[in-house]
Amino acid sequence: MQRNYVFDFDSTLTRVEALDILAEITLAKNPNKDAVIQEIIDITNLGIDGEISFTESLEKRIKLLQATKSDLPKLIKELRKKVSLSIERNKEFFEKYSKDIYVISAGFKEFIIPIVAKYNIPANRVYANTFEYDKNDVIVGFDTENPLSKHNGKIECLRNLKLKGEIQVIGDGYSDYVTREAGIAHKFFAYTENVSRDKTTENADFIAPNLDEFLFVNKLPRSISYPKNRIHILLFDDVDSAVAKQFSEEGFSVETISKNSSEQEIIDKLENVHVLGTYSVEITIGMIHASDKLLAIGDFSSAKVNIDSALYKEKGIVVFKLKKSIKKTTKSILNFINSGDTIGAIDFPNIKLPEYKNTHRFLHIHQNKPGVMAEINKILAKSKSNITAQYLSTDTSIGYVMTDIDKAYNPTLIQKLKSVDGTIKFRVLY
Repeated sequence: MQRNYVFDFDSTLTRVEALDILAEITLAKNPNKDAVIQEIIDITNLGIDGEISFTESLEKRIKLLQATKSDLPKLIKELRKKVSLSIERNKEFFEKYSKDIYVISAGFKEFIIPIVAKYNIPANRVYANTFEYDKNDVIVGFDTENPLSKHNGKIECLRNLKLKGEIQVIGDGYSDYVTREAGIAHKFFAYTENVSRDKTTENADFIAPNLDEFLFVNKLPRSISYPKNRIHILLFDDVDSAVAKQFSEEGFSVETISKNSSEQEIIDKLENVHVLGTYSVEITIGMIHASDKLLAIGDFSSAKVNIDSALYKEKGIVVFKLKKSIKKTTKSILNFINSGDTIGAIDFPNIKLPEYKNTHRFLHIHQNKPGVMAEINKILAKSKSNITAQYLSTDTSIGYVMTDIDKAYNPTLIQKLKSVDGTIKFRVLY
């Protein structure tokens, strides 16, 4: 089925509201800079949430900006540094599906077009406002005949495009959602990577904390196979708060549980947990057997403890123990989740493979017994997959192999690799 992907610009394709950044530039020497910028931000939010009309919002902000045409190159330079992180890492999607992608924004073409051009979105698929200038090139207004300068302008703009097939709208504001409410868009994704607005999320068909989630739901090519927001981190509440902060900043879903919880309460929580962090709570056999999705455990206590390596290996769980610092221990876990590296693990062979571009990385944990690697490589060979890199390390009981292959491969390959006799855990990393 034909699909059309309609993106907002401010706080969606970029991490910021462009006019707020323009204000930082134009008001740099204004003694009331902070107060004026805050007023602009407040007006922006009122417009985004539909509390005032876009026309009123634009008029008030432009009057406060005191900007000129010569300020725009500086703005563009700054915006190029502020593209949303998941947009940046999924540039391939924009290149491959450029003919299906549109930008509809209440922002301005003068700064939007140069930014999205880097993502293979041509000017003729950008619908936005345009500035008006006086004889001294001072920005004094905008084209008031443009539908996007008016209330619910995105509805009229999208209707006028008469796009065939399904229309999916991706944006952070209520003004994006109304295209779905009006029946013009078929699906609305509330984009919350940069800002989350209650009025937007409560009406959305889907909430996308990043572009990876949007691409995952649509089964589209993406830089990582499984969105980070779907990887759940559970920390006992006596683990240092810096750990939760590091995981959250990486985009993972983080939750805490009381260290005084009963074993059953903990087990009930572990069903969908991928990483468990502990400080004083002893991890029991019952917890481990209840944790089918668990990939790693981080012990953030400096106390010496006996690790049941055999049990963890049997379940394919990599254990990291605090050695020097909380930050480094958390980083080791992040490297394992993000890249497959086991450097710093105390129960697994320590291996690291450099990242290669335009590849998929398969992580395979298996029992160390004859024939497993031969079967893995036999399956890869039969699938005619081009292996760009491979690294295997073993100990007396397990083997851990990281394999990078070219992006083009038959999806049935994954199921075959999961079915190899002796497999403990298999993961497609990106």
